[in-house]
Amino acid sequence: MRRRDAAKAAVRNVQAIEWVRTHTLRDLEDLSNEMSGLGEDVGDIVELLDDLKEIDQSLHQVWDSAPEMCEPAEIAG
Repeated sequence: MRRRDAAKAAVRNVQAIEWVRTHTLRDLEDLSNEMSGLGEDVGDIVELLDDLKEIDQSLHQVWDSAPEMCEPAEIAG
């Protein structure tokens, strides 16, 4: 039974990773709003969205303050 539960959890993780690769934060927010409208508890999703938005904002601040760090490195010839 433990192996079956572990296998199911692994499949869910793979599915979640694949979903994230092909969708945006806006897609996740839309999904959350839709689920909430259907009466689902979306507290965990809202927390995740807040964390992801904070990370996104932090990354943009780093890129804006040090754009040279985001450019590809030149290869010495």
